[in-house]
Amino acid sequence: MTSTPRTYGRQRARFLCALVIVGFLAFSVRLVWLQVIRSHDLAQAAENARVTTLSVPAKRGDIVDRSGTVLATSIQTYDVYAAREYIEGFVRTKKGDDGKNVVVGRGIAQAARELAPLLDKPAAEIGGQLLGGKGSTILRTNVSVETWRRIAKLAIPGIDGVPSYERAYPNGATASSVLGFTALAGDGAPGSPLEGKAGIERTQDDLLKGRDGKRSVEISPLGQEIPGGYSKITPAVDGATVRSTLSADLQSLAQHAIDAQVDKYGAEWGSVVIEDVRTGAILALADSDSADPNDVREGKVKMLGSRAVQYTYEPGSTGKLVTFATGLQKKAFTPLTPVNVPYEITMKNNQKFKDSHEHGVLKLTAAGVLAESSNTGTVQLGDRVSDNDRWDMMKALGLGEKTGIEMPGEADGIIGDPATWDGRQRYTTMFGQGMTASPLQVASMVATIANSGVRVPVHIVDAYKSANGVWTKPEREAPKQVMDPNVAQTLLKMMEAVTTDEGTARAADVPGYHTAGKTGTTEILGARGSDKGVVSSFVGVLPAEDPAVAIAVVVYKPTVGPIWGGTVAGPVFSEVGAAAMAQLGVAPSTAERTLYPQKVG
Repeated sequence: MTSTPRTYGRQRARFLCALVIVGFLAFSVRLVWLQVIRSHDLAQAAENARVTTLSVPAKRGDIVDRSGTVLATSIQTYDVYAAREYIEGFVRTKKGDDGKNVVVGRGIAQAARELAPLLDKPAAEIGGQLLGGKGSTILRTNVSVETWRRIAKLAIPGIDGVPSYERAYPNGATASSVLGFTALAGDGAPGSPLEGKAGIERTQDDLLKGRDGKRSVEISPLGQEIPGGYSKITPAVDGATVRSTLSADLQSLAQHAIDAQVDKYGAEWGSVVIEDVRTGAILALADSDSADPNDVREGKVKMLGSRAVQYTYEPGSTGKLVTFATGLQKKAFTPLTPVNVPYEITMKNNQKFKDSHEHGVLKLTAAGVLAESSNTGTVQLGDRVSDNDRWDMMKALGLGEKTGIEMPGEADGIIGDPATWDGRQRYTTMFGQGMTASPLQVASMVATIANSGVRVPVHIVDAYKSANGVWTKPEREAPKQVMDPNVAQTLLKMMEAVTTDEGTARAADVPGYHTAGKTGTTEILGARGSDKGVVSSFVGVLPAEDPAVAIAVVVYKPTVGPIWGGTVAGPVFSEVGAAAMAQLGVAPSTAERTLYPQKVG
C-alpha cells in the first residue's frame, strides 16, 4: 500500500514531535544533572576560580638574654604586590570646581605616580614593573604597617599587601657573632620565609621559624578582596622564643673591652669568654670587630662567625695547667716540690728549651714554677709523668674535641696522639705548644678546674618557650667528675700567685677579689719555623676561694708595645671580671689570702 501525502505528513509531524520530546527530555536530564546533582561541585569550581590562597607567615621567635632582654626579634611589615591586568583600567578622578568628577590620570602611569613617594622609588621604575601584561609582580618588600595603610587608602585596583616580617636586632652589634643573621630561604624570592644563616639563628632555626598558615579569600574582577565573600584562615604557629645564657650588659662590655685592647696593641683580633663554672652557661662570648646583623643582611659587611668558637691557636703557657694537673693527680710532685730552674736546659733526648727571660739558676717550688711560668721548670716536672697520662688529662679537660655549644662551625682543636709525638713535641705539649685549642675550650678547661674537677656541658641556649607559653630546657649530658677535687683545689690555689707580685699577671688582678689564673704568650711560627708574631692570653677564675666564673681572654698577634699575656690580655680580664662580679652580686673576698711558697729556703 502506497503512502499518501497526507499519511506522510502525519508521520513526519509525529517524528518531529518525538524528536522535540527527546530533546526536551535530554535537556531536562542535563538541567537536573547540572542544577541538582552537580550543583555543589560547579558552584565550588566557580568559587575556586575567584578564590586566592595566600601564605600567612609565622612570626619568627625572639632570641632573648638570660634576663629577658630582646636580642633578636621580628617586626610586622608588608610585601606590596601588583596584579598588572587590573591596573590598566584604573582611573583617578577628583571633584572639579563645578562639582563634577574630573579625570586626573589613568592606568599604569597614574598608579606609578601615586605609589612612588610611598614606596620610595621613582615613578618610572614602578611603571616599568607594572608593564608586561598579565600576572603579578612584587613592588617592594618589608614596607612598614603605617606605609601599607596609606597605600591601601589609595584603593588602586590590583594593589595588595601580604603580611610579612623583618628581622631586627635592637642592640646592634652586641652578641652579633653569637646571634648570627637571617636571609630569605631558598633562592631568596620575595615572600620566602626567613632562614637562619649563622649563629643561634642557624642552630635553633627549627625552633625559631614556626609554621606558616594559609588564608583563602574571594577576589573581585578588580583584583581586590570581596568584603563578606568566602574567607578561610588556617592560623600560623609562631616560632618559639629562645632564651640564651648571655647577659646583654656583660656581653656589650666585653666587646668594648676587647675592641679597645685590639686597637691599642694593633692586634688582628681578640676574644673574651665568660663561663659560669657551676652550670657551664656562657655569660659572654665576645669577638672583636663584631658587625651589626642588619648590615650583614644588607650586604654592607661580612659576618665571620665567632672566633672564640671557630678559631684555634696554640694555648701556650695556659696549657701548662694540664701538666700540673696531671703531676698532682699522679702524685708525681706537690706544690712544694723543689726544682732547680735554669734559663736554658737540655733534656735527656738532647732537646733544648729556654725561658722567656734570661736569668740565673732559680731555686723554686713547683708552685713557683707555675707562678713564674718557667718552661725549663715545667718540662722537668712534666717528665715525671707519662705522655699517655698527660694526654688522658687533656681529653678529660675537653681539649681536642668540641664542647657541644649550640653554635655552628665549632673547632675540635688538635692534641694529636702520644704515639705520634716526636721527641720535641712531647715536651712542647707540656707548655701548651705543638697543640691547638679554641678560646672556648680553654675557658671550659679552667672552669672544670674551678668546679672542683667536675666538667659541666658548655651551653649558650638556656631554654625555649613554644607557642603554648611553656618553657622547656634542652636535655644535656650529666656533669662528670674528671679530676680529683682535692687536686683541682690545690691547682687553683697554686694559680692564685699568678696575679700577685710573685707572678706574671699583676694587671689581671681584680681589686677586692682573690683571683686565680694563668698567662700565655705563644709564638706563632711560620711554615718554616720563622717567627710570625705571638698570641697573648690570660685565663682565670673569680673569686678564687669560691669560684663563680671562668674567663678566657685571647689577643691574636699584637704588634704595638709589649706582647706578654699578662700585660696585653690581663687588663681585659680585670675589667670584665669586675663587671661580672658586680652583675652576679658576688661579694668581695674577705678571707686572708694564703699562698704556697714560691721559692725554696
